[in-house]
Amino acid sequence: MKNRGFTLIEVMVGAVVAILVIGVVMGTFLSQQRAMQTLDLSREASGAGRDALLSLQETIGRAGYGIDPRYAFDLRVYNCTNYSVATTAANACRDKVDAPDQLVFVERDPNYYWAGGPTTTFQGCDDTNAPCSGHAWQVTSFTTTSPYRVVINARTGDRFPIGQVVEITCAKGANPQMGTVTAVSGNPPGSVTLTLANPVTNNHYTDNIQGASGTTLHDACFDGNGVSLFLVNRYRYFVMSIVPQQPVGAPVPPAEPWLMLDRGLDYNGNGTTPENGGDNSDLIPIARGVEGFQVAYLLKPPSGATPAAPDNNTNWIIGDSPGVVEEPDPFATAPLQNTADTDAARFTMHPANIRGVRVRLTVRSLLKDLAAGAAFPGDPAVPAGQTSIENRNDFTTVTLGQLRRYFSSVAVATPNLNSKDPFIF
Repeated sequence: MKNRGFTLIEVMVGAVVAILVIGVVMGTFLSQQRAMQTLDLSREASGAGRDALLSLQETIGRAGYGIDPRYAFDLRVYNCTNYSVATTAANACRDKVDAPDQLVFVERDPNYYWAGGPTTTFQGCDDTNAPCSGHAWQVTSFTTTSPYRVVINARTGDRFPIGQVVEITCAKGANPQMGTVTAVSGNPPGSVTLTLANPVTNNHYTDNIQGASGTTLHDACFDGNGVSLFLVNRYRYFVMSIVPQQPVGAPVPPAEPWLMLDRGLDYNGNGTTPENGGDNSDLIPIARGVEGFQVAYLLKPPSGATPAAPDNNTNWIIGDSPGVVEEPDPFATAPLQNTADTDAARFTMHPANIRGVRVRLTVRSLLKDLAAGAAFPGDPAVPAGQTSIENRNDFTTVTLGQLRRYFSSVAVATPNLNSKDPFIF
């Protein structure tokens, strides 16, 4: 009887077929794995971009609410060292052509309610006739020389951390003056005294209710009824590198870029705000992986040919001329709230004339794209076919690092800077 079995050729053919099948399966698996890894990089970056854009859209749209439009955008004061001279490329504080920009603005905190109406006798917070609730209070007394103090009747839960900007207005919101809290005495509920920073020239967030030339003279409207105090929210967006925390003894990983928010407040109560690197523990992380943050400011052109555009490339956009440091100038001719829309002061570089803000973000992947191969250097720092992002054209500090990069932008209107009258409601 003849023995049954496989010939050597049959074994070899079977082995080759098996190897080919296994190879195809492994190749498909590895291809899918690389695709998933690339998708993960994109998904994480997209999530960070959404977080950043959501925060920016919500807050920029409120810029200048309840604030004199001249002081809605802070170009030269907070976290700056020189705000007593006109803006030039040498002393610009927010704009850079070789690094991410900064964006700083304020708004009156809208979380308050005034119980009055158009016919109310006292057109402002009055604890007896038209009380306010939320983040607004009746001013019961104040001083007009150093130490500058404002006294209010605070409610349970009210907090005034060091660095908190406040706005003090006369009836109907007239003659608004801002101050910055340096100390608080008294405990809510009840009378609370806010000590404010002494006035500094050209820093309108320390104007306070001043007496003329150090005297007790001041606008008489503050001696009447309806004098109110509101919280003012400050926002400073910027990019900062943070080293991820690791267990003790683990290797120290490289720093990662984050979009950060600085509210200018001493949240932890140690007496120091984040200004000029004072206390970074008070900062708020917004989005991980944001390494590029460039800002341009949109002006409103006239209906005719004049006046001419004041910006560098005459397109009514400040900060989009590659290689040119440019930002709104608080020392330019400023329009008042009641200035006509056709007046020449409405078409200057002053920040009161900002009608929109355009932000362009670069979000990098958190991990290297190893699926692209060892020869992949990393995505370039600018979108394909471009050499700049807004006016930034120097990216020598950017390390490609085999990382993927994703670009997004948003333009947000600033309707509050069109305000023509002060208000309290």
